[in-house]
Amino acid sequence: MLPRAIASKVIDLFYPERCVNCGAFGSALCLACEAAMEPATGAGRCRNCSSRWAGDDNCPRCYHMQQLDGVRAAVEMGGSARRVVHALKYRGVQSLAAFMATHVSPLGELHAIDAAFPVPLHRSRIRSRGFNQSALILSELAWPRPAGELRRVRRTDPQVGLHLGERRTNVSGAFRYEGPALNGLTVGIIDDVVTTGATANECAAILREHGARYVYAFAFARASYDPQTPALAIVD
Repeated sequence: MLPRAIASKVIDLFYPERCVNCGAFGSALCLACEAAMEPATGAGRCRNCSSRWAGDDNCPRCYHMQQLDGVRAAVEMGGSARRVVHALKYRGVQSLAAFMATHVSPLGELHAIDAAFPVPLHRSRIRSRGFNQSALILSELAWPRPAGELRRVRRTDPQVGLHLGERRTNVSGAFRYEGPALNGLTVGIIDDVVTTGATANECAAILREHGARYVYAFAFARASYDPQTPALAIVD
């Protein structure tokens, strides 16, 4: 049997990595496609939830995330960023987790995070997919890990294609925290993409019940859905 390092080089030789957006050889996302991603920070973004917003106050999307102290995302969910999210989640291009983590990491610098949890998947989803994409991203971050565990105890339907109300109902009661109290801690919830924030908000509610003082959601991508179209089938 070939040593793992040699086997990896052989695989790279015959199956070189290609950009998931444009197909260029060399990396999972080339520099040009990375540069084309739209930042979800700065001017033209909601200061509280990172969504597109031209106003001075929080945007209307924030009203549905009462359990969260804020959503921090790196880029807008579109173009090459969308390809990155889908390539990791649906095609299993796990090398992208490290790439996504490099963009998520700076988002936590303004918050003294005491404990970080990935948004959990139900065990049946992990069996079918083979991994939890949020846990992979967190594994690449040098953020403190908690002693306890946030678990998904009820299998839910995929959120893709559901509008806000359906998403909130879908994840209601789906999570449980097991472990020591989080009294006074600032907690981060890690996900690949935030759309309505229904999942992160439900996770935050559970963590607050166990003593968390502040809870922030951190994501690679932010999907800026139209808050004036509540019946819209929102697609991640």
